Amino acid sequence: MNRSFFKKAMVGTAALATVLSLAACGSKGASSSSSSSTNESSSTSSKKTVTAADKIAAAEKLIEQGKYQQALDEVNSVTKSTSESRALATDLQNYIAAKKAYNNGNYDQALTNLNTASSSSSAIKEAYQSLRSKIAAAESSSSTTSSSATSSATSATTAAATSSSSSSAANASVAQRTSEDVIDAFATKMGFNQQGYGIIPVQKNGSVYRFEVRQNNQDNTVANLIGIYEYNAETGSVTKIS
Repeated sequence: MNRSFFKKAMVGTAALATVLSLAACGSKGASSSSSSSTNESSSTSSKKTVTAADKIAAAEKLIEQGKYQQALDEVNSVTKSTSESRALATDLQNYIAAKKAYNNGNYDQALTNLNTASSSSSAIKEAYQSLRSKIAAAESSSSTTSSSATSSATSATTAAATSSSSSSAANASVAQRTSEDVIDAFATKMGFNQQGYGIIPVQKNGSVYRFEVRQNNQDNTVANLIGIYEYNAETGSVTKIS
């Protein structure tokens, strides 16, 4: 009888051990499953969606480094474009075309390609301002040299060259001191904020600016002067001088 009792006790103990072992495995499996699920959730949440704002920020850094084509590629790679990303893309396209024309000595074409910066990017506005200043100096120099070419007197030619240098420096200085925001506000008000128009700041007196406005011909080879305007940045008023 004792032997039977011990036999039953051993069987019961073995059964209990099996149950406990299975329970432990189940708990471990559940824990592992839970851990895996948590890791997957953590991995998913750590994957940040690249937005248009991220692309614009990256493009601005490239603009500051003078890498304009790479900046344009960056903006164009936006999955869901915004009004700002589209505006910056247009600004970059215009700048690249204007810079190419300027480097080739086509200053009229450079001016009308540049037009105005419509995005809020401070980096592209600085680039526009710098290039506009160079174009203004080149345009002034080219115009004065051309007009003095008919003079045969040495003294007259020398005077013209001196005048050209002074005029170029003056226009470049005014352009450098004129915010692209002011130019864009004037151009938008007058309908000049589109391809084919070029604006050169020639005078600044406080908040009053004087602009030369040019429009290219059908071949986009010559930009003819269509008017000189005074713009009050404080009041928004415009007066056509000539």
